[in-house]
Amino acid sequence: MKEKVIINEINIKRQGERQHFQIKLSSDAKFIIGIEYGVRFINETKEINVASIEKEIPKVELPPTDTNNNGTIKEQSGMLFERNQLIGELKLQSSEESNWFYSTDVFCADANLKYGDVSNVQFSVNDFTHSNKRTEEIVNVDAESTIIQGWYLDKIGITQKANINYKVTIYVWINVEE
Repeated sequence: MKEKVIINEINIKRQGERQHFQIKLSSDAKFIIGIEYGVRFINETKEINVASIEKEIPKVELPPTDTNNNGTIKEQSGMLFERNQLIGELKLQSSEESNWFYSTDVFCADANLKYGDVSNVQFSVNDFTHSNKRTEEIVNVDAESTIIQGWYLDKIGITQKANINYKVTIYVWINVEE
């Protein structure tokens, strides 16, 4: 078997927008083996500064968790962890037995990536500089159906109370006959 990817894009422009869409599978598809997504903000909106979204995310201070050899908690300064910004909800459905086979909350990036690395002195840490490139989430669904039904619900527009223009790209990995 050989792997292929089918790419589908969804454009979101309104606060709380719900998009229903279909992804057509190729006729030689045997299995759906993975799902991946990506988000890209399109800075055409005048209602919100997209760069300020990351600054408005609340920080959570965690209590110290380090212990001494005798089991008592050792004093240490608390670290500020940031909550990841929820962008939306994505669900995919097949008309076969599996029906809803994929459901996830869509996040743009890991806001706490920098806390696990001491090299954050000279340059900023991001998903691709520290081997955290996204890979597909593995699913195993028969591709007997030729169409995947899906829906996406905007959440960031609701929390920011503004129309935010962005694009969600969905990658459907399939096995095909050679």
